[in-house]
Amino acid sequence: MEGGPLLTDWWKTSTKRFVPYLNISARLPEKPDQQMMTQYGLRGFPTFLILDSEGQILFGKEPYWRPDSPENLEAGLAEVETIFRLKKRVTENPEDQLAKAHLTLILGLLNPDQCSVAEMEAACKVEGVPAEVVGRWLRERSRIRFLEAFGPYRNAFSTGAEKEELARLRKTAMERAFTMVRDGESIGEDDADFRAFWVLAFDGAMEAKDRRVATRCLKTYTDAFGVADRFVKGMKERLGELPVQVE
Repeated sequence: MEGGPLLTDWWKTSTKRFVPYLNISARLPEKPDQQMMTQYGLRGFPTFLILDSEGQILFGKEPYWRPDSPENLEAGLAEVETIFRLKKRVTENPEDQLAKAHLTLILGLLNPDQCSVAEMEAACKVEGVPAEVVGRWLRERSRIRFLEAFGPYRNAFSTGAEKEELARLRKTAMERAFTMVRDGESIGEDDADFRAFWVLAFDGAMEAKDRRVATRCLKTYTDAFGVADRFVKGMKERLGELPVQVE
């Protein structure tokens, strides 16, 4: 956005509604926000986020957002202001179940790797929650359900956790992915974690000695990434060693 929106009148006017902050990725030993990319699970540049005073993501991570026009910036700010209004309602009236449910769904959709699937499901059933928000949850819950188990493993891996802790978290992610496939649930092929989902689902099926699910995982993975993919050969060999199940 250099030389563009940052110098326009509409951007200057809009910044009265928030505090602009620029984080430049540079490996400087005394840089205070050196781990910002890792902290928020960011993978590319530029990434634009709206955070609250406690550092919680309120808008911008999912889907990709670029505030390079008045309309795009307004879309983000409008969502954030809705969150603030709901938080105020909940603070002033803790018994307002509609506001609490609406807020739970919005925050869960913004931070899927930190939300509770059970709480999201309960919030979805509260009468009066906007149908658009409920619809977004229904479309996203498979992905969120996977991230609930996969997110902690990915974060632990990226921060160099102990081997035993990594193994424990990976097993949890394997079990979740396997269970989802066994129950006829999966995430979309356009999802950034599609590859990880099917690898973990396959490993989970192998751990459970479920040849039927393992075969489906291998086929789906091979169809998506091709027979030359680095994991396919090993997956085929492992599946070949699994006893054939007798119905």
